[in-house]
Amino acid sequence: MDIVYFVRDGRFNEEFRYSLRSVCKNMPYRRIWVFGGCPKGVTPDVRVRVEQEGRTKWDRVRTMFRMAAENKEITDNFILFNDDFFIMKPMNKITPLYYCGLNEHIEILEKAYRNSSYSGIVKEVRDELIKTVDNPLSYELHVPFVFNKKKLLKLIDKYPDQHCTRTLYGNLYKIGGGQSNDVKIFSVHPPFDYKESPMLSTDDGVVDVNNDIWRFIEKSFPHKCKYEIDNKSNWL
Repeated sequence: MDIVYFVRDGRFNEEFRYSLRSVCKNMPYRRIWVFGGCPKGVTPDVRVRVEQEGRTKWDRVRTMFRMAAENKEITDNFILFNDDFFIMKPMNKITPLYYCGLNEHIEILEKAYRNSSYSGIVKEVRDELIKTVDNPLSYELHVPFVFNKKKLLKLIDKYPDQHCTRTLYGNLYKIGGGQSNDVKIFSVHPPFDYKESPMLSTDDGVVDVNNDIWRFIEKSFPHKCKYEIDNKSNWL
């Protein structure tokens, strides 16, 4: 399968560099695509410009989902990555994972981040899903996710204004999967043993050469991968 990254524009992105190293070392794939912006110093197999100025994060993400789903060159099933995802151990495929029940996830969000805009977005998706799905699950994990292009396009055509695309897709297409805690690291003292996790994701606040977490990621992937060269000729 192809791997599709949604990448922010702008500054040099050290997380993206190490994410690419982790994929090259630990996963089979066909090609790597980047939608959005692409920081200097790396050149994936194909990168597709997505105008970002003057648009909200959610507008950009919806646009990139549609562009990937409509692109005939991308494999029928593709793996979606964020630029801060790391594959820490060898794996032959990405299996579905969910976080918890969607109602439980909303309770967690409201306890930790009262009245946040994100909890409101998750509630909107919950309210839509409970019309047709009993006890929907939350797939809002910071891990790679496999989409089928036809199914994805059908979904975003039906729900053009909804976010949490993973959760909509996972529930409406009944992908099931195993339960998992999130592997996103938000502080220098994460609530899990990050050195044993097969996948990791980092928040900007922990990308610092002076902390043990980032040093661990750097030491796990000390060698450059084939994409660490800046060549702008492959923009579409």
